[in-house]
Amino acid sequence: MTDLERPSHDPTADDADTAVHTTVDAATITETSPTPIATTAVGGTGDTGDGLAVPLTLVKRGSRMRWIAAGVVVALVVGVSAIATLSLTGSSPNATVLGYVPADSVAYGEVRMDLPGDQARKLGEFLSKFPGFADQAAIETKVREALDRLVSSGTDGAQTYGADIEPWFEGELAFAVGPIPAAGVMDDPMTAASAVRALLLISIKDEALARAWFTDAFGEAGVTGTTEAYNGTDLTVFGGADMGGVEAAFGIIGGTVVVAGDLTSVKAAVDTRGQGALTDEAGFSAALAATESDHVGFIYVDLRSLMDAALELSASMSATAPMSDKLLAMIPEWGAFQLRIEGDGLVMDVVSPHVEAAPGPSENDANGVAAFAPASTLLLGAGNDYGVSLVEMMALYQDEPSMAEGMEQLEQALGAVGGIDAAVGWMGDTGFVVSQAGDTVEGGLISIPTDAADAEQLLTAIGTFITLGGGEAGIEVRKEEYAGTTITIVDLGSAEELLGMAGMMGGLPLDPGSMPGLPTGNVEISYAATADVVVIGSGPNFVKAVLDAGAGDSLADSARYRDLVARVGANHVSVSFVDITAIRVLAEGFLDEATAEQRAEYEESVKPFLEPFDALIAAYVVGGGLDAGHTIITVK
Repeated sequence: MTDLERPSHDPTADDADTAVHTTVDAATITETSPTPIATTAVGGTGDTGDGLAVPLTLVKRGSRMRWIAAGVVVALVVGVSAIATLSLTGSSPNATVLGYVPADSVAYGEVRMDLPGDQARKLGEFLSKFPGFADQAAIETKVREALDRLVSSGTDGAQTYGADIEPWFEGELAFAVGPIPAAGVMDDPMTAASAVRALLLISIKDEALARAWFTDAFGEAGVTGTTEAYNGTDLTVFGGADMGGVEAAFGIIGGTVVVAGDLTSVKAAVDTRGQGALTDEAGFSAALAATESDHVGFIYVDLRSLMDAALELSASMSATAPMSDKLLAMIPEWGAFQLRIEGDGLVMDVVSPHVEAAPGPSENDANGVAAFAPASTLLLGAGNDYGVSLVEMMALYQDEPSMAEGMEQLEQALGAVGGIDAAVGWMGDTGFVVSQAGDTVEGGLISIPTDAADAEQLLTAIGTFITLGGGEAGIEVRKEEYAGTTITIVDLGSAEELLGMAGMMGGLPLDPGSMPGLPTGNVEISYAATADVVVIGSGPNFVKAVLDAGAGDSLADSARYRDLVARVGANHVSVSFVDITAIRVLAEGFLDEATAEQRAEYEESVKPFLEPFDALIAAYVVGGGLDAGHTIITVK
């Protein structure tokens, strides 16, 4: 990680701590007004600001939906990105605003709209997959146009990004949350409100234009305040007696950072002198070191401080301890999230300190469920050593006073099949799978048994219970042989009748016949167990597909799936997969019921922006002092 970049100007050269109060109207804070920057209307040819005329042909004049879709794509990546800062080179220091965050903050988040390091180049590569962004040389102009339209839409045409915001905005947005108020403070709503600590930070490149913009914003909102000089920074203070003692403040520190929030937090930001010590805190420092400095988003949360505050508040309201020390020890000290852009996808990472005593696997391995998932799998979510993890979790919850009643009821229910160990102890790698079968879907649970005999014994016991007690309810059980394996099919009866009964039990009568899209025919649950796999699915066809996949073509045999998993961690404790392309194609089949106009609108304004998305892959990896989750949404 790079060191924190210090401001060239010392915002606290004047250390005078005296405060001068003057009542002013927000409109008189400054007489400076922003200089407008010309923008170009869509559909014409305009100047980009560097003398280059670019034909603006991203969309047809009347296609509002396409502009909205394009805007969503851009917002998904970087929110409201500062396109003026796009360049193919750049360093990757910590955000400038980070230096102004008080050291006692328990949460911090930032959006790097300045696209540090390789993020500008990666953004261009990513957007090139979408309609209208193939020309890398024109991406800056076209994205600015999209941002202009988004800002104009959000302000009813009063402002545009290029003319009103870009001239003063340096590209960094951040928030910070201070220490949580003590439990006693929270008893009184007004006292609690005045004790809340929160801060918004924005990096700027032109103080006069920024001050004028915020002055106009305050004026339009009808907000007035008093000026206060504090350690060399002029603050505008709002609230006080008129707001029940709650005081908020706004200021520009050193001409580089706008700060706004409660008065205590704003003054604490001024006191940092741009050299805030939050980066010296052990947890925050570890979080920064574990994530890439080239990112567009980062969030840090001091989980233990938040949990301690929540427990203190709960204890003040109840004599019963809400959580035992044993369960509390399972919570990591901190957690962090990061969003960055790759040329072919969006990368989201979470990281936290490893908790050795936490339930679940302590070693990473390739999950075995994909080897039995059909090649047509649309969704997969699987965890390693699932049975052991559940048993460990149940043992942990049994000692929790707040869960005692629920755990007792669960134990009584599982007693019918021999207890928790008999019910789930045989499960190894286990996951839920949804696959495509023609123009419909099917799915179920797939588990790699650690003890096939125990698994078969459990399924036999369940089948016996259903056979003995299900007849009166109209449930039928039959068996079918397939590839040397016995498949048990439980026919629950008509889908319409089951939905009607569910509605009556829930106090909401349903008329399934008047609700299009609901399943028809009989609902079946099927299961089978072999030495290699146990499958419980939506019907015999899914069970057969799983058995076939284990003996032949499976999701794990797909080069595409293997390549995706390798990017997030071939060895892991859990894995998830979503075939976005296949789901989109399947969903498009339902457009037959849409009108011609709706289909045309989809084909022209929606589909082009969905087609580039390919798949989602995620994995969680433990050990090495830190646990990390990696998620990638890829584009073709």
